[in-house]
Amino acid sequence: MVDYTLTDFGGNFHIIVPDPTNAANTVAEVNKDSTAQTWAGTTISTPAGLASAIPFSMGNTIVSVRVWSPDAGIPIRLKAEDHTDPTISVETEATTTVAGQWETLEFDFSNEAPGTAAINLANTYDMLSIFFNFGTDGATAGFKTY
Repeated sequence: MVDYTLTDFGGNFHIIVPDPTNAANTVAEVNKDSTAQTWAGTTISTPAGLASAIPFSMGNTIVSVRVWSPDAGIPIRLKAEDHTDPTISVETEATTTVAGQWETLEFDFSNEAPGTAAINLANTYDMLSIFFNFGTDGATAGFKTY
C-alpha cells in the first residue's frame, strides 16, 4: 500500500475527497486560505520521505502532476528535497493554462526556479512539496481551492 501522507504549511489545508469530475477517483483538495503566506504549500510524503528517492538522472528530470486550478496563468512550484537535510533541494515551476479543468503539468527540475539551487544528480531527493499560486498570498488572491 502506498502512503500518501500530506502535510500543509503556511496557511494551506487539504482534505481527501472524490474527484468532482469523476467520483471513481480520489483526489487531494488543497485549499489556500485567505490568510495564507506567499509560500504556503503541501508536502507530499511522510516526514521520513518517500518510500523511494525520486530517480533523477541525466535526461530524466521531469515530474508530471495532474492539477485542477480555479485560474489559468498561475505559477505552481514543485520542490524536491532530501528529507534529512532541507538545505539540499531543487525547485521548478509550471504555469496553469486552463481554469476549472484538470491538466497535466510537467515540472522540469533541470530548469530550476530563479534564485534556487540547481539539481545535483548526486543528491538524494526523497520529499516533494507543491505550492499553488506561488508568490501570491491569500489576502491578495482570496480563498482558493486546488
